[in-house]
Amino acid sequence: MQSRNVARVGGVLLLLGVAACDSTNTGRQGVGVSFSTKATGTLLMAGPNSARAAITVTNGANSLVITKAQLVLREMEMKLSATTTCATGTATDSCERVVLGPTLIDLPVTDVVTTALTTTVPLGTYREIEFDIRRPGTDSADLVFVAANPNFNNVSIRVEGTYNGTAFVFTSELDQEVEIEFNPPLVVTDGANNATIKVDLRAWFTNTDGTLISPATANPGQPNASIVAEKIKMSLKAFEDDDKSGS
Repeated sequence: MQSRNVARVGGVLLLLGVAACDSTNTGRQGVGVSFSTKATGTLLMAGPNSARAAITVTNGANSLVITKAQLVLREMEMKLSATTTCATGTATDSCERVVLGPTLIDLPVTDVVTTALTTTVPLGTYREIEFDIRRPGTDSADLVFVAANPNFNNVSIRVEGTYNGTAFVFTSELDQEVEIEFNPPLVVTDGANNATIKVDLRAWFTNTDGTLISPATANPGQPNASIVAEKIKMSLKAFEDDDKSGS
């Protein structure tokens, strides 16, 4: 991956389309990769009521409602716990890499877990994953992506909603490589496998004292852009979640 600032968070994450280079790791197993934004301790919603929900955060007289949230992922990588059998890998380098074009992820804004990706990955033990949140560039895959998603021209994250009743569109140009270490190492075996990536959308526009940040003040060039960018970087956690409970 290209050199960038790196945000490190804890948890477990599986990823799309990894090709094995460990000659002892020939089997593959189906895996779902899900996303959740539900608050800690919240029960999952099911049925028609879930479609009417949105993420709502209030503090004093201020109220934030998020009705849509999307981000662009690409260049994912998974690192085996042992890489000495790889032809080109070393103990500090990865030999499990996927060249992934820009992929638009719709984050749920209800208390549900949605499976965004399904794939097969090699059986084995993994110690770390990396992925990029990245705005599209100018290569052919990016140009095709932007043509299909014009709202993401030079944009990696987009959020819609209302702040104190006034509609807003928040965008970010964040280019961030995220690393997640498996602790303990993640073992992919035969059977049902699912990982849930939890995104704390509520924290994106909330200060540590609970006061809200108006999303309009966090758009590129605005005074709170860097504050919200840091909150986005640190809002990602992930874990093994075979029953898709979001916990």
